[in-house]
Amino acid sequence: MAVRAGIYVRVSKAGRDLLDAGRQVPPCRAFCDERGWQVVETYIDDSRSAWKDIKRDNFERMLADVRAGRLDVLVSWQVDRLLRTVVDASAIITIAKTYGTQVANVGGTIDLGTASGRKAFYELAVEAEHESDVKSERLRLKHSELASQGKWSGGTRSFGYDLEEFIYTDNKGKHVKYRLVVNQPEAAAIKAAAGAVIDGASVTGIVKEWAAGGVTSAQGRTFRYQDVKELLVSPRIAGFRQVDGKLVQAEWDAIITREQHEELTRILGAPRSRGSNLGTARSYLLTGYVHCGVCGTRMRSHASRATREAASRQRYVCDPRDRPPGTAPHGIKRLASVVDEQVVLHLLLELPERLLEAARRAPEEWESLGRLLTARQTEEDRLDGFADFLADGTWDRPTYVRQKRRVQGRINDLDDKIDRLRASAPRRRLKGATLEELRAEWDALDLEERRVLLADHLERVVIKPVGPGRRPFDPDSIVITWRP
Repeated sequence: MAVRAGIYVRVSKAGRDLLDAGRQVPPCRAFCDERGWQVVETYIDDSRSAWKDIKRDNFERMLADVRAGRLDVLVSWQVDRLLRTVVDASAIITIAKTYGTQVANVGGTIDLGTASGRKAFYELAVEAEHESDVKSERLRLKHSELASQGKWSGGTRSFGYDLEEFIYTDNKGKHVKYRLVVNQPEAAAIKAAAGAVIDGASVTGIVKEWAAGGVTSAQGRTFRYQDVKELLVSPRIAGFRQVDGKLVQAEWDAIITREQHEELTRILGAPRSRGSNLGTARSYLLTGYVHCGVCGTRMRSHASRATREAASRQRYVCDPRDRPPGTAPHGIKRLASVVDEQVVLHLLLELPERLLEAARRAPEEWESLGRLLTARQTEEDRLDGFADFLADGTWDRPTYVRQKRRVQGRINDLDDKIDRLRASAPRRRLKGATLEELRAEWDALDLEERRVLLADHLERVVIKPVGPGRRPFDPDSIVITWRP
């Protein structure tokens, strides 16, 4: 019976790897033909680095075929195409011992049935993993160096910018590189969106507007909610890179100002870290604001079936799973529409007086904000100077660390004051002067725009119990706390 071989090919950089699939397969087939082995299947993982924590689908499928008794030998061009970690080596050795499978590459065959063969295989895996780790560390250091210098790290272009080719010369000769230059039509869309969000528009509204206008991403995709949000809070469009939480002036031109960037991050939140899984817009007006009047728990919002109606209705519910231990049983829940309407009515009644008071305080508050920002910049300058003291030997490291900790503490205090002051200044998102005008403007807003407006004024909503059984709605059972 012929020996059944499976050829495994891995291409780390699709389209750019010198050892692409077209170059790896022929020598592997010739290797099998020389030994009279029958090639059953070729398994190709394209753009799958073996040392990254990325599942290689065809690698896993190949091992499954070994377990199913379809393969007798695994063939690759080089061992590092098959594996780059000792974890991979362990899996293959276990399978080889269990099913008697051989492992071969164009350079020869490794007998995993012997202790010396397994040791050699492990050593190849250790060497390959070490090589990958070194490359990874060098790449991280290079990207960190580029970021600290405000330079572009490479890759595909980002929305708002084009890649411009340029040639530079050093002692090694001429080199072709790329840099970011502003794409004017896309930059205009970003500027308009940033200004609109700062003025009170929602990200959802921007997504709809861009979809209607045919504005697509740099890859030609339709923008989603999270795409637009991350774009607007990205330091890149303000002409910065972020290094260790600090903004570094970039070498490309800005599309929006630093002040606009800071305002957008205050409204939308800081850019998410890679790999995080953030949700999109809320589906209930008061999610996060409503609390139980018995146990103080933040109430959940969900749709439940009404007992007398077929349609589901949205409710705010005190869920037993969220209550503090030892809390007496209770079943506080309210129709979301009733609670929402009560809060909105009070908001629109309160709004003119609150905005008038905010306008009266504004000059004094913005003057205070300017002083705080100036003080913060002074402390940042002190930190920069401390690094020089350490570098030239004026300070030893314990002194540097002690002084840096003191200044960083002052910066943190200033940041807290700046955030509180900015948060205390509600915007005039509605322009109406009468209740009817305000109501008409409110009704024209989408859900996210309404939540943004509420965030300027609302602190919390407490729902108090009204007794057992069905009872008429009692407005006094809803206690609203406004922000100062």
